[in-house]
Amino acid sequence: MKNSRSVAAVIKINKTYADDIDKRIRELKKCVKECRKSEDFLAMGAAHCLLAQAYSEVEDLHNVLINSIKAITLLKDSNEHELLAESYFALGHAYTYQGNYQTALVCDERAYGIVKRHRIKGPTRIMALNNLSVSYHVMEEPKKSIRYLNECIDLLKKEDGENYTDLLMYTINLAGCHKDLGEFDRAEEIFDSVSGQLQNVTFTPLVCDYYLRRAIVSYLKKDNKAGNGYIDSAFKIFPENLFPMPLYDDLCEVARFITGAKDRKRSERIYGIMTVYAENNPGTLEQIFANSMIANYYKDFGEYELATEYFSKCEELNKRQINEIKEAQMKLQNTIRNTETEIRRLNRKMRASEELASVEPLTGLMNRSALLRVSLEFIESAARRRQKVGAIFIDIDCFKECNDTYGHARGDEIIKEVALACRKQETKDVRFARYGGDEFFGITRGLTDDELCDIARRICRNIRNAGIPNEKNPNGGILTLSVGIVNVAITDKTDTILEIANYADKAVYHAKNAGRNAIYELLHGENGKNDGEAQYIKIEF
Repeated sequence: MKNSRSVAAVIKINKTYADDIDKRIRELKKCVKECRKSEDFLAMGAAHCLLAQAYSEVEDLHNVLINSIKAITLLKDSNEHELLAESYFALGHAYTYQGNYQTALVCDERAYGIVKRHRIKGPTRIMALNNLSVSYHVMEEPKKSIRYLNECIDLLKKEDGENYTDLLMYTINLAGCHKDLGEFDRAEEIFDSVSGQLQNVTFTPLVCDYYLRRAIVSYLKKDNKAGNGYIDSAFKIFPENLFPMPLYDDLCEVARFITGAKDRKRSERIYGIMTVYAENNPGTLEQIFANSMIANYYKDFGEYELATEYFSKCEELNKRQINEIKEAQMKLQNTIRNTETEIRRLNRKMRASEELASVEPLTGLMNRSALLRVSLEFIESAARRRQKVGAIFIDIDCFKECNDTYGHARGDEIIKEVALACRKQETKDVRFARYGGDEFFGITRGLTDDELCDIARRICRNIRNAGIPNEKNPNGGILTLSVGIVNVAITDKTDTILEIANYADKAVYHAKNAGRNAIYELLHGENGKNDGEAQYIKIEF
């Protein structure tokens, strides 16, 4: 993948249009098209991530899902760990609103795993903790939710102690978890801890929700007087034109206590609020929400005819919702199918792009950066399987003299000949790279010492038998190779490619000092263990 400078350009677009959501979405979609043409997959992944976040703001959950999946696909093997975590946040959000809470929890856990593994701090870590707490709350595991909320609040106080809005939000959620556990006194203690900060919170619906939740705890403690006082405080600041769902969810819970106590005055106020909510929110789910509450209001006050009317509306709305869910699921399945096809195509293009960027142009072998990546994979898999990792270091004998005698063009042809001999030995467990100049390096996994030696033998024979002229080479006036090999078990001393390459490098120098045109294997201690004095064994070919 390309470097992160293009990602910075995408993030700049996102910040430039932070206050204009429609313009932001248009510009990010344009960015996706441009990145697709230029095959800048890293920037493309960033654009999909930010698109998912933008669609989340307008609750277009269908596009949140699609863009977050694409973002994860494009960013998963990159160094953009924070964007990858944010992509999982968006995906988890989409699944939560679909009611797929278990999958949402998986997404949030993966996001938090990325945050922990790469030690990401600041808002992203706080968001990861909060998302986990929400997921565990909806999965009815309040104890786990409490754990993550406490971490979240502690971190917020350390990093941004004056962010009173977020602090209030996390705190009332924490109190809600203790309420769910029946720990009403502890919930009240938590509410009291932020009561002096309410005047610093500018988001009125959140303050309103604080009073609603305090009222619920008071009613549960049978303290109706305190509960009524908190309800009246909420009514004084209840927003007229803003309808966040959590606020109305808590209002419904309050309504059950109010109507149950036959408190007509406060019940009528709630009825009025829900009537306005129904008028301003035409969505099926919102209509079910409002009409069921109004129906219960009439039922609790004995107005059964009106209650029946609203319950009938709810029944029709439920049927409509079932049909809408079926249509949405079919649409989603088709879109996901198309997305999977596109992702497969993108993966092919990404692999082709990475392979092209990983190939040394003259030889067609891996370059050094690709060698490091493949070596890491070989070492990790060999360690898991308790296999050996082998290294083959190849140096062309008297190459400078060959260049001086026959010219650099001929020198390039010789480099290609040696590279071809190496490529013929490649398998999924044997890979070669041009290490630099006239040096080549092979990495292997799971081979025995004899199998490793046979590879080196075949390469040296192929070059020697080709009879390529090099009159300055004292070994018969033809092209020959000096090769060093080592096959090691993975330990703390041999868990990096640099350590393994160092052993093979020692072996190749031994071959050169022994007169060139030779293969030497470096052994450590008895039975090839990585300890004791080094032993150089000549391998005949």
